[in-house]
Amino acid sequence: MEMKANLSLDLIADILIRLPVKHLLCLRCVSKLWRSLIDDPDFINLHLRHSLDSRTNHTLILKNTDLHTADLASLGPFAKLEHPLMSYNHGVEIQGSCNGLLCIRNIVEDMAIWNPSTRKYQVLPYLGSCKGYVCGFGHDPIADDYKVVKIIQLGGADGKPLESEVKVCSLKRNRWRKIQDIPCVSSFPVANGVFASGALHWILTQKLDLSEENTIVALDLATESFREVPQPECERMIYQLNVGVLGGCLCVVANHGDARVDLWVMKEYGVKESWTILFSLASEDVIGSLRFLKPLAYSSCGNQVLLEHDKINLFWYDLEKKKADDVWVPGMPFSYETEVCLQSLVSLNVKRRKQNGEDNRDIKKMDDFLSEGFKLVL
Repeated sequence: MEMKANLSLDLIADILIRLPVKHLLCLRCVSKLWRSLIDDPDFINLHLRHSLDSRTNHTLILKNTDLHTADLASLGPFAKLEHPLMSYNHGVEIQGSCNGLLCIRNIVEDMAIWNPSTRKYQVLPYLGSCKGYVCGFGHDPIADDYKVVKIIQLGGADGKPLESEVKVCSLKRNRWRKIQDIPCVSSFPVANGVFASGALHWILTQKLDLSEENTIVALDLATESFREVPQPECERMIYQLNVGVLGGCLCVVANHGDARVDLWVMKEYGVKESWTILFSLASEDVIGSLRFLKPLAYSSCGNQVLLEHDKINLFWYDLEKKKADDVWVPGMPFSYETEVCLQSLVSLNVKRRKQNGEDNRDIKKMDDFLSEGFKLVL
């Protein structure tokens, strides 16, 4: 049965923001007007916000020699993901993920910002090869720009004070520039920055003595200034401290050797008192050691947390039953690194928005199209 209906632009947008990206890409072929709607920056932001709020349209990427991806809700089947930075050994490192964009780097230090859903990418200017650095990738909400950050270690050997040089490359400027230095270097193990609440976060140290307490350092991507983030009140004897992000909130994994791991979540960003233990895992709760634990995502209902364990297996931890269940999907590599990536329409096109007159003409065209009515096949 066919039914003709006049629907408002807002209602159409409210329907379309609930669809996966692959379906929206197909709908762009319906007409120029549908393509204009789906490509509109306001619609792209609405779709992004709906996916984040509803915990939908997320994928899990496994990185071994190649990249493999699967829908996070079903965790399978995994399919090979072709990336744009092919080199002689085909491998890439994922430097960060934000709003559906990945920052990737290959073995010859080429870097790119890439949307795996739309297959669009932009190669960054070549900075050169350098030893001893960590990266970070995130979104500047004030400038609506995406930025890649490199913290390069300069000192610390032969009694010299620790010092790091910091460089930033934004999608809009497309060039590297030096910003405020920081008298810290990455602690061991070296890890890339974690993006949460408009800032990148690292565990850094001001001394080479590994017994010294490390610091959570944040780089605000809007102001490009560093600040210290208050830590949770952990026990003094911590073997290792790592930062992560879970449900958009900054979190900390406190590893007490092989005895226990605590996962803390900062419910209100920047407020020390808002640190809350989400759960603790003892060594008998999982198979193998507790050397490395990475929180990935909440389940759609929010009562389970997906974790990567020692880069060899995944498991869901039930927050109510306090029970861990291993995840195994055919086609998964034996060992891997993980990254959660949102499926989004976020564009790498950094052109300025259209002038008012052009926007009005597009709106008028869409209204004319809607006034004619279109067919909904039931």
